[in-house]
Amino acid sequence: MQRESDKQGTAQDEHLRKETKNLIRGSGTTEAERGGTGGDATPRPARPARGMSPAEVARRAELSRHLPPSEFPADRGRLLAHLRSKNAPASVIETISGLPEGKEFHTIGDIVREIGLPARH
Repeated sequence: MQRESDKQGTAQDEHLRKETKNLIRGSGTTEAERGGTGGDATPRPARPARGMSPAEVARRAELSRHLPPSEFPADRGRLLAHLRSKNAPASVIETISGLPEGKEFHTIGDIVREIGLPARH
């Protein structure tokens, strides 16, 4: 078996390939930026912000699932139009309906803070 690089092992090559795929797909951060060492290819589970209950984690995940980064920046009206066009659950539409009118949101984090969920750190 021929190695793809003279400077690192096959496992490291594979790890870097996966990191690159994640960046291309849009995760936006590498394992090193998340605090990993990059020495092993074992994925680490995402940790919720301190003080987030399981229900808050689930609520944030549900919002994130239905509001992709490509929809931002957006105001309440644009977000609601997107959610309705994608047949999002009523609970998500209800949450976004409660946002202030005329305010622009740049990330899901802006929305989370506005509705009073703890923000990730």
